Amino acid sequence: MVGDAATGDDALAWSDIRYVVGRANRVVLDGTSGVARASRLLGILGPSGSGKTTLLNVLAGRLKTDGTATNTATTTTMRKRRARRGVATGRVAYAGDASGRGGRGATPLSYVEQDPKFFSNLTVRETLTLDAALQGGDAADVDAIIRRLGLVACADSYVGGDTGGKAVRGISGGERRRLAIAAETLCLRNARRRRDADAGAGAGGGHEARTSSASSSSPQRGGVILADEPTTGLDAHQADKIVQKLRETAVEEAAAVVCVLHQPRSAIFDTLDDLLLLASGGRVAYCGPAKDALRHFEEIGHACPRYHNPAEFLIDLVAVDADGGVEAERADVERVDAIAEAWKATAAAKRHATAAAALLRASDKATATATATGIEPGARGTREKDAGARRRPPGAFGQFKLLVGRAFKQCRREAWVNGVRLVASAALALAFGGCNYDVGLGGKSVKRRAAVMMQACINTSMLAVCRSLNGFPRERATVSREMSRVSGGYKPGPYFFSKLLVETPIDMIFPVVFGGVMGPMVGLRAGGKKMFLTTLALQTASASCLGLSVGALAPSAEMALAIGPCIMVLSIMLGDESGAFAEVPESLRGVSNFSLIKWAFRGCLCSEFEGLVFDPLDKRGEEKKKKNANGAAGGIAKRAARNAMEGVCPRTGEEVLEGLGLPTSGGAARAAKAQARPIHCFPYDRVGVVNADP
Repeated sequence: MVGDAATGDDALAWSDIRYVVGRANRVVLDGTSGVARASRLLGILGPSGSGKTTLLNVLAGRLKTDGTATNTATTTTMRKRRARRGVATGRVAYAGDASGRGGRGATPLSYVEQDPKFFSNLTVRETLTLDAALQGGDAADVDAIIRRLGLVACADSYVGGDTGGKAVRGISGGERRRLAIAAETLCLRNARRRRDADAGAGAGGGHEARTSSASSSSPQRGGVILADEPTTGLDAHQADKIVQKLRETAVEEAAAVVCVLHQPRSAIFDTLDDLLLLASGGRVAYCGPAKDALRHFEEIGHACPRYHNPAEFLIDLVAVDADGGVEAERADVERVDAIAEAWKATAAAKRHATAAAALLRASDKATATATATGIEPGARGTREKDAGARRRPPGAFGQFKLLVGRAFKQCRREAWVNGVRLVASAALALAFGGCNYDVGLGGKSVKRRAAVMMQACINTSMLAVCRSLNGFPRERATVSREMSRVSGGYKPGPYFFSKLLVETPIDMIFPVVFGGVMGPMVGLRAGGKKMFLTTLALQTASASCLGLSVGALAPSAEMALAIGPCIMVLSIMLGDESGAFAEVPESLRGVSNFSLIKWAFRGCLCSEFEGLVFDPLDKRGEEKKKKNANGAAGGIAKRAARNAMEGVCPRTGEEVLEGLGLPTSGGAARAAKAQARPIHCFPYDRVGVVNADP
């Protein structure tokens, strides 16, 4: 069995992994141990609930372990603090990682998700080229990996999906899985280059000869690729093709490939080099060469029937059926217990129990030897290889430039979506203008002008918030995957500011169109048009940033759409500091400074009323109201009430502003500065939120 072989080819080992979740202390993994070897494909099989994906997440570092064997007292304390998240104990080790913490020289790691997400409006080639550039990779690798994974036919097709403003038809599910494998293989290659470049730089030129001899025993390939159910949802042919590509990747990259498989057919089982079979309760039933699995179970009294799918036979063998009655369940439990105990008694299981510690000791020894000789593990042997390896990932500004290019492509290829938004903005402006057509310059126009300003602020804010609320949650899965890469992941700052640079100017076009169409119809002051449109544009930018921040905080688009409008309603309630429509309590005056509507409304009022001269003899508004009322008694009563509220016609707009307690000069510019503050603050909030995402 593989467990009896030497550990020289072990790329990954884990010992006594135990994972307990919930206050009920449900055991998901129970003392799981095993190894994954270079240039081999290890398949993890087991019934539902046996902890396959949980184990993969532990190996990937997504579920942290304490690095020790299970300790009851420690586990109990940790359960109280993290009962909902679960508690993992045990040890995981990678070849070359002397610290056990993924330090320099450690085996590079890539993770292929079960349902990989990509930017919908990029092609397959553009997606991989951007990944390579962000990791400081070579464009030649992109073409080679496209050919190897059979993506040539769809290399220039859009990936598709719903990460943009609309769902885009793109490549098939099987091609998407192969694209995910290609992206993570690129990540692995570039991580190896950086590791080897660091080692070569550490070795120094004076040790070049000794480095050359050392590199002959240290392969320049290697690494670990973890894949979570890469065949789920695919037909039998596509599933078989995916597993074949994973095995080819393991051989070509000299990497240990570990994948969780769900109901594999016989052809897939025959493709596996090694097999880890997890029984119900997260216990190991077998870990070794796949070709020896049936022989092992036959030796302990469980022979596979002829012409039976071996994968289905093994999964059924270690499953517990809770719906078959008490006696049947008891029999299943006894059978699974016996199988798990039989495996524990094998020599392979005993070595696996200490494999992680042995791998760490081997890495420590290699590091100590390298330190004594002046050669670091993995150092490359020639100056030519060193020169090719020393390419570095771009810094923050380089990442920003690359991500700006991606954001621009996404927006440019959604031009028709923005066209629809433009038409909708113009249509809304016509509707607003028609309802408030030509308010005139009489005393009664004061309140109508203020009402138009408030309605314009609310309209532009709500449209911007709703659009952005639905935007970031669509990209969250893709961005989180790219940021969380062990190597080559970009920082949150460049991503968010690239989006702001590309999307904010586009978003600001629509309120300008809205205000430009509505203003002349309503009869707003021509001299204040520039500041009025600027205020609406800044209001949209601020509201977009707010929506993006809420989208980053919310776990889903649905939750974001539930929270965002509530925040906007509060902004509206606290936004009328003038008291023209609602009185803000004195105790909430300070809180109202955080209202997006407040500063936009103030800016619009100041831009409209500064320099405005009223005409007391202007009767257009009053004649229009009389015509609409048609002399009805109710209409007369309403007019009387409005007249009482509107009072005597002022002479200038400055009198109106003074009466509202607003600045009579320069108020619009100061309000614009206050509006710009959220544009600076909200992106930093989003950076912190996403950076803390597990």
